[in-house]
Amino acid sequence: MSGMRRTTIIISLAAVVLAAAFSAGCGAGGAGSKLTPKVEPPAIGKAGVLRAAIDLSYPPFGGSDKGTKAGLDIDVASALAEKLGLKLEIVDAKPEAGAALLRDKKADVMVAALPIDQAVALNVGFAGSYVNDGPAVFSLTETTMTVGTLAGRTVAVQKDSAAFWLLADVYGEDALTILPTLKDAMAAAASSQVDFVAGDGIVGAYLLRDFPKVRFNGQLAPAGPLGVAVAKDAPVLEKAVRTALDELAGQGVLETLRRKWMGDVPRLTGASGESSVTP
Repeated sequence: MSGMRRTTIIISLAAVVLAAAFSAGCGAGGAGSKLTPKVEPPAIGKAGVLRAAIDLSYPPFGGSDKGTKAGLDIDVASALAEKLGLKLEIVDAKPEAGAALLRDKKADVMVAALPIDQAVALNVGFAGSYVNDGPAVFSLTETTMTVGTLAGRTVAVQKDSAAFWLLADVYGEDALTILPTLKDAMAAAASSQVDFVAGDGIVGAYLLRDFPKVRFNGQLAPAGPLGVAVAKDAPVLEKAVRTALDELAGQGVLETLRRKWMGDVPRLTGASGESSVTP
């Protein structure tokens, strides 16, 4: 997933809700729990509360069904709020609207599958990462594939996705089977209509739950970090969020949440093979 090319993904929200381990509606910490805030106004807008802008129309990062919110970004925001000693309040907003909420002090953080390049474009601060994401390839085989080894194969991609642009640049659009959604592409691979499907690594890994015979075949390009954004003029909150994310990574919480939504698919790595999530 390129930060500037977020595309529509169709996934069963019922499955997202059933997979949830956190109940964001109750706030971090749960009813009756004792929280000790590590940040206070004016670093945040409301005492004892972390207001997180999350895109609830972008599963498996964020989704809702009958009032229940679930997704990787919601889990991360819940864990972050608890680490900061705050209750979680979710504000439904796409990245562009979320950036405006940060600037207007109507949200404290944005957790919305945000890559660094999109954070720069939206003029918000990047306060640390919680997972890596990038284009990957899937099929009915166990074969490890790369961009080069896809030559001569039939490959389904979601139109205007990062994988689409990557492969179209190498092989041309006519060499690809272009479909409306990544789920459609997965279905084509599962029914042997195409040899491979290329798409967003995290979303593809989540979709494997619907297509149990399809396998992860490797990354098509280095993964980049998705992170938590804050307003540019919020240095105290940015430091607190970065420290909390580092602690959550060190305690294995972020990896647990990644595996919850990606299953057994390996952690996606950056250009030199390292994880961008610390430590």
